[in-house]
Amino acid sequence: MKKIITILMLQVVVLTLSAQDDDVKTLFSKNSEIRGFGAFDMKLTDFNDEKALFVGGHGGVILNKHFIFGGGGYGLTTKNDFEIADETGATQELNLYGGYGGIMLGYIIAPKEVIHVSIPVLIGAGGLEVTDDSHPVVDDQRATIERSAFFVVEPGLEVEMNVARFLRIALVGGYRFIQGVDLDLDVNDISNEDLSNWTAGISFKVGKF
Repeated sequence: MKKIITILMLQVVVLTLSAQDDDVKTLFSKNSEIRGFGAFDMKLTDFNDEKALFVGGHGGVILNKHFIFGGGGYGLTTKNDFEIADETGATQELNLYGGYGGIMLGYIIAPKEVIHVSIPVLIGAGGLEVTDDSHPVVDDQRATIERSAFFVVEPGLEVEMNVARFLRIALVGGYRFIQGVDLDLDVNDISNEDLSNWTAGISFKVGKF
């Protein structure tokens, strides 16, 4: 009799554990809620010791109202001029163009509140082009001096406002970490530190939130 009671108790324990396993919550399940959005972004920053404006956007899906999976990209829209000097001391004015993009992951805190916080991070790559714009453009091509690719990570913090069910406006801030820049401009190299800096701006988001 004791054996039967012991077996029955073990069966109850196994069934209980099985029921608990069925109730485990996962990120992806049949009850997951997936919605999409797109955003237009403007970011002010210092880039190679010059004030700069990056314009672009990001978008993707929002899973269960909190988790962001998507991508984004930004291009330098302001004129970025700088001078280099050779070993004789002679100077030359050059121009810098560039942009970056990649995957974007994030988490939204209290999305149902009118004002709430989002924490995104962009991981990707970008490119730089140094040109001499004093030369005439030939076949829509600038006089390129040098090019370089780089790796970028940009974590951020956004304070969002729910303007409407389909519209959010956010004040954004973050820091752009750049590594892998390889430019050798005589005695004036452009380093990773010259291109890494704080960013601040605004984002207009449209979608099904």
